[in-house]
Amino acid sequence: MTTLKPILDSGSFVPLCIAVDWGTTNLRAFLLDQNGTSHGQKISDRGMLTLNVNEFEPVLRDLLEDWLHPDVPIYMAGMVGSRGGWQEVPYLNCPIQLDSLADNLRWVESNLPCDVAIVPGLQGIGISGHFDVMRGEETQLLGAVDWLKEQNQPDQNVLCCMPGTHCKWVPLSQGKVMQFSTSFSGELFARLNNESSLVKGLPKNTLLNQDAFQKGLVTSQQTGGLLHHLFSVRSDYVCGELAADQARDYLSGIVIGHDVKDILAAQPNPVETTVLIIGSDNLSHRYRMALSFHNVRTQSLEASEASIRGLKRLANQYSPSCIRKNNEEE
Repeated sequence: MTTLKPILDSGSFVPLCIAVDWGTTNLRAFLLDQNGTSHGQKISDRGMLTLNVNEFEPVLRDLLEDWLHPDVPIYMAGMVGSRGGWQEVPYLNCPIQLDSLADNLRWVESNLPCDVAIVPGLQGIGISGHFDVMRGEETQLLGAVDWLKEQNQPDQNVLCCMPGTHCKWVPLSQGKVMQFSTSFSGELFARLNNESSLVKGLPKNTLLNQDAFQKGLVTSQQTGGLLHHLFSVRSDYVCGELAADQARDYLSGIVIGHDVKDILAAQPNPVETTVLIIGSDNLSHRYRMALSFHNVRTQSLEASEASIRGLKRLANQYSPSCIRKNNEEE
């Protein structure tokens, strides 16, 4: 666990809330003021997958013990609201105005001295016509709305790319989500990179080999499809076309290249599309390269900043007295 301890009693600092991003593997908490500035950060490896349902509250209490205060509510986003989380919160259906998330928070009964809420996830239809779901990304999207307003682009229509284990592609129009699509790109690459015969015995790189990644992007545009292209990782290495230290980034280029190509093909005007990438620096850089390959304009927002902005925007719609009033009415 990593802790950056704030001074709660400093004269000018009045906490707005504690913002919690609780995912499958990690738990991150931020102490925010009314402007969304973080005055403290705590990180734990007690993610949803490591906990039983009765462990969530004790874990949160232990982590936030010196921050807890009756007038400082906790807002939680992510897998904490899933079926295996603290409390399952039903998905909200798209289309949806993201600011309406604040009207659908699930207030959790607990023995903590403050109010605790979970942000609901979203359910929609993907570009294939099949159902799609998200948890945690909806809060980052709300943060993107906040960021676009700060950039003087409140009415900007953007395609949000949210790379990760399961990459989300979300058209965002004036703060509204009509539908979204998830691709299996991150988990597919991780499985192939760690377990497949394609790269077995080949070295792992700490830095991106851009030439190899670009080769993968080029391959993803050729005929034959993803399954055929994947095998070229092994065959090109065996036949001397690909160096051993290029294979893994070449594989990454193929997977991300197909992800980007297929999503752009589904857009009504891909050439006019602006993509806002919401993710970590490493993955965002790879997706920027893949999108620039198609001459698509990109902007970038760090994922943790998007989460903090989203939870701050939610919290600013409430006051502690308003929360207590809502709880009494329920």
